[in-house]
Amino acid sequence: MSEQLRGPAILERLRVGAEDIRWAVSLVAAEQHTTIDDLWAPHHQLAHLLAVETENFQPRIKRIVAEDRPSLERWDTDAFNQRYEPAGDIVALAEQFAAERANTIALFAVLRSEQWHRTGTWPDGAVVDLAWLAEKALWHSLDHLAQLLDMHGDFEKLQAER
Repeated sequence: MSEQLRGPAILERLRVGAEDIRWAVSLVAAEQHTTIDDLWAPHHQLAHLLAVETENFQPRIKRIVAEDRPSLERWDTDAFNQRYEPAGDIVALAEQFAAERANTIALFAVLRSEQWHRTGTWPDGAVVDLAWLAEKALWHSLDHLAQLLDMHGDFEKLQAER
């Protein structure tokens, strides 16, 4: 990761990414349990984002900071899908995600410059550093943002104010 993307710049992008998720959720909230093709319903996607943030990214960040080159466990999407419950409101899930993303940002915000280079072994065997993991967390939310916006485009063909 280049010096200009480390630290404040990536942290700001992570923060804005959470705001973007909240905005996208506001667009699809009325269809929160509607699926399209093979995509998870918006509610399922938000529950997934929240679980990955708290069960995957945050523990991995903590382990890489605390341990020398830890081997990171695979996060079990199938197990998440088995326990997923479509309960609660998607807007509340988006708020929880934003709060947990703030916790993720806080874990990165205290890193000294050299700590961004701390490494762990990804479940596929690749050695990754904390800078890469920050980008991965951002990519993950952006990927779901794109899916939510695509779904909104399918749910609501007439999007201009009436």
